[in-house]
Amino acid sequence: MADEELIIRRRLLTRTSVVGKAGLKKCAEGVLSLFDALAEDGIDELTCKQEVDALLWEMEQLEFEANKTDILGYTCERELEAYETLNADIDASILKVSEEIEELMAKVQVEKTIRAYKEEYESISRVINELPSRQDLAAELAVEEKRLSEAQIALSAVDEKLDLRTKQFSLLMSTIQNLKSTLDEDTAMDDEEDEQQKRSGDAEDEDMEDTSEKRGATQDDDDMNGGRSP
Repeated sequence: MADEELIIRRRLLTRTSVVGKAGLKKCAEGVLSLFDALAEDGIDELTCKQEVDALLWEMEQLEFEANKTDILGYTCERELEAYETLNADIDASILKVSEEIEELMAKVQVEKTIRAYKEEYESISRVINELPSRQDLAAELAVEEKRLSEAQIALSAVDEKLDLRTKQFSLLMSTIQNLKSTLDEDTAMDDEEDEQQKRSGDAEDEDMEDTSEKRGATQDDDDMNGGRSP
């Protein structure tokens, strides 16, 4: 708006008009020329009339230019009002277009969101369609439950068998320990009997040696006694 007013002001200042210094100067010169002519003694009526007509013509021109200037000023005011109205209309149009752009951007954002939801829905639909039906899932689930039940039964049987084997192994280990203890006791008793037998044998050997020695001594005595008798 300020730029438009500056342009109009320049147009008014650069437009030529006789209302300015030139028109006033001509009127002043005409008045002075008339006064000079009236001051002369030998002036005739025709010359005076020419000077008056020239002054009146200049004044009429000045009045015409003044009216023209008034009309030009009025026209400029109307142009300024038209420019202001046009500027207001342009501002209103810009504001309206801006609001429409914002509304369109909001609609575009909504459409983008809806499109994203549709794409996500289609993706989920494809995944769901690739999955088996509910009946197939129920049948497969029943088969798996049956297999699980059979596995649990087999596992229970294995646990019972393992428990039985554990008890049997414990009994076997206990029996082995008892047998080992009994064997150790028998071995100790056998060793003790062998020791006693060994001791008895040694005593008998000693007795036999003593008896032999005694017999030998007796025999020697007998021999000695026999040699002495006549």
